[in-house]
Amino acid sequence: MPTSPRLRYLLVLDFEATCDDTHHVVPREEMEIIEFPTILYDIKEDKVEATFHEYVRPTLHPTLTQFCTNLTGIQQNTVDAASPFPEVWQRFQEFLRTHGILDAPSSAAFLTCGDWDLKTMLPLQLRHSGITEAFTSSGAVVPPFDRWINVKRSYKLCHRLRYAKGMDGMLRHANMELEGRHHSGIDDCKNILRLVRKLRRDGWNPKDDLPPTSEGSYR
Repeated sequence: MPTSPRLRYLLVLDFEATCDDTHHVVPREEMEIIEFPTILYDIKEDKVEATFHEYVRPTLHPTLTQFCTNLTGIQQNTVDAASPFPEVWQRFQEFLRTHGILDAPSSAAFLTCGDWDLKTMLPLQLRHSGITEAFTSSGAVVPPFDRWINVKRSYKLCHRLRYAKGMDGMLRHANMELEGRHHSGIDDCKNILRLVRKLRRDGWNPKDDLPPTSEGSYR
């Protein structure tokens, strides 16, 4: 039986989505991804291999709330000019394919700031968009989207903190300044990667916090 490739890449991901401060205009179950950024980080070489970044045009609630624009900085004309999610999703698949990740899903793991992006938002968006092939027969999202490292948990464990911190809190604890805009997906990805590099200097190994694959391997 062939062995799975060892973990080589981290896919640092941070979605932004439609929202409002009351959940009446945009109910939680009708939120849609409007920014899809991912940084492909080569663990061994300690370098950014590639970046994927697109905005997404929402369809359930195509007009952004003022709260959403104020929070994310994303403007209405930006999403109006963007592609709908199915098209962006296909281009992201090609991005992963180009870097060999679809052929060897265990060579990469997503890393997010919390569980929401891949536990909640991606499955919700895939169902909104009718992308049924992204799910297994058991209802789970297909690899490599079925496992991820939560950097909040990793940072807490590595630094033996009592409570997990958000991105701002982790940056302050690390004596780092926020670079760019908080809740800009791509800027958040860059700041999260800075924290990843700090964790690695402190002795953290991403593999130690890696959930198992569907086959039960932690490679």
